[in-house]
Amino acid sequence: MPQERNDVRQLSPALENYLEIIFYQEIREGAARASSIAEAAGVSRSTVTSTLKVLKKMGYVEYEPYSLVHLTEAGMHIGRDIAHRHIVIQEFFQHVLQLEPGVSNDVACELEHVLPPDVIRRLGQFVLYLRSREDMWKNWQEDYKQVRKEHIQSGSDRDLARNAPPMLTMRTQMMGQDALREKYR
Repeated sequence: MPQERNDVRQLSPALENYLEIIFYQEIREGAARASSIAEAAGVSRSTVTSTLKVLKKMGYVEYEPYSLVHLTEAGMHIGRDIAHRHIVIQEFFQHVLQLEPGVSNDVACELEHVLPPDVIRRLGQFVLYLRSREDMWKNWQEDYKQVRKEHIQSGSDRDLARNAPPMLTMRTQMMGQDALREKYR
């Protein structure tokens, strides 16, 4: 039986994505099919078949060619963990930072594999804190949206870049201030 946390670190982001996809399909349908995994992952069925063989060898899925796919207990644990991470990150970016849903989803897909568990926990706690204090924070999202607009219009991005940590300054120089502003608007 695979060790839970150590094996998660050994899984590539691509393999974690497969476990997440299978997790969602198994929850919804009772099992996953190679063709529906391929569609969700945007890859060929042969790619899914070879990946399922790897995941089976690692002890994360029960799979035989041309049959339904089920997660093992270890696979279920990791799939659920990755899905949870995705939801927490997406909620934070969409509802706290007010990024578009598509951007929030894309960023969550990338970060779910690299953020440590304690960071995920803190993001989740913060989102829950804001939701539990809606009466105190009733208009914070509108206020924040207005402050963002004013910030962009005032040109204070230049001041932030000037006083930013070196890596942010380098990224600003590489991408260009207008490109960064548009990307994170």
